[in-house]
Amino acid sequence: MGYAAIALAMLGFAIGALFRLQVILVVIALLLLFSIVLSFGSGLSFSDSLMMIMAVQTVVQGSYFLGLLARSALASHSQRHIL
Repeated sequence: MGYAAIALAMLGFAIGALFRLQVILVVIALLLLFSIVLSFGSGLSFSDSLMMIMAVQTVVQGSYFLGLLARSALASHSQRHIL
């Protein structure tokens, strides 16, 4: 699980640093569907499934925000829009 969290964090950071808002919305929706299927397919209880879904979304969205901050810091002198 630790490697999965690191991979999700790197994915969120890369999306935040390279892409705009529309890309993260698609990725979040796909990860939501994937984590629902994975959690119920592995036989987790409802509360464990809910915690896994929330953890996946939190890691990706938090690292996306950090990627936005990094992109903003690097592009502070240009007129490029962040979102």
